[in-house]
Amino acid sequence: MKKKIVFFMANLHGGGAERVTTNIIRQLDPDLFDITLLMVKKEGEFLKDIPSYVKITDLQVKKTILSIFKLRDFIKQYEPDIVYSTMFHTSIALTLALLGIKKKPYTVLRNPTSPKLLITEDNLPFLWRILLELSYRKANKILAQTPEMKEEIIEYHHINKDKIEVFLNPLDTKNIDQKIKNKNNPFNAAKINVVAAGRLTEAKAFDTLLYAFQKVVQKDNRFMLHIIGKDDGEEKNLLKLRDELGLSEYVSFLGFQENPYRFFYFSQLYVLSSRREGLPNTVLENLYLKKPIIATECIPFMNKLIHDGKNGYIVSVDDITSLSNAILNYKDLLPISEEVSIAGTLTLFNDVLEDV
Repeated sequence: MKKKIVFFMANLHGGGAERVTTNIIRQLDPDLFDITLLMVKKEGEFLKDIPSYVKITDLQVKKTILSIFKLRDFIKQYEPDIVYSTMFHTSIALTLALLGIKKKPYTVLRNPTSPKLLITEDNLPFLWRILLELSYRKANKILAQTPEMKEEIIEYHHINKDKIEVFLNPLDTKNIDQKIKNKNNPFNAAKINVVAAGRLTEAKAFDTLLYAFQKVVQKDNRFMLHIIGKDDGEEKNLLKLRDELGLSEYVSFLGFQENPYRFFYFSQLYVLSSRREGLPNTVLENLYLKKPIIATECIPFMNKLIHDGKNGYIVSVDDITSLSNAILNYKDLLPISEEVSIAGTLTLFNDVLEDV
């Protein structure tokens, strides 16, 4: 008999956590699982990637915190075997909704970013921290994206290590292959095309990348920077900074792209300038596409993915000079010929079946 699994999401707008959830859903065996996508509000660019056999339920509320009672009613009526959540606010809402329910589902909560940075930089309000720790204590399984993140969850949220499992973000490589097949080069082939991707937020440090790119084009004006990602509050500031730095001819903001992989595939270089991350999907995707990568030390795990001076360069966060030098010296990197094994395993939910 198939197990009923529910993925509880606020929406499916274009972000890393949403992409990971979509990839998991697409790769789960529908013969083993009866899959439901439960959404606070049914909207987002990734909805089109959800298979037709997945049931989608729309709670039709504006904010996640307002979904608690509808969520509770849904769980009581549907009685799922497993519920998965990947964001702090959905995990907290799920925990509150489950209070007092006798027949509780097996809960799997994915930690989306570094607890150390959130707490030490005071980016997680005290009440949220208390509620999040409550959620983690009551969860059956917590997913950490890297071994280092697991240690941070233990230290900063005081969670038993046996409850935490390291689960690398899975890639849907079949989808990537399909989306680069027979595609035309979107770039001027006479230029050196550099791609960066992510929501336009302070955490992605695109401002630092723009300052670094000014130094790059001053030395070699063949370089072009293409930034993919929807606005999340910083687009106006970044466009203003681009123009102030005299980069309007060299930097383009492409917005959200349904198929970012063709831009990755035809680029000469991928750059991740982030100040903080969980485990960046775009780095994993560009590794799969055998692209040289320049990335900041935004997570300790980065040196497991990028071998400095071979398949990429690792630079310090907000180090403008090192970032610009790395971009200029990208041709010194060795050709990437070997397959890189970076796709996360999807045996996790099959293992969960034994516990449910």
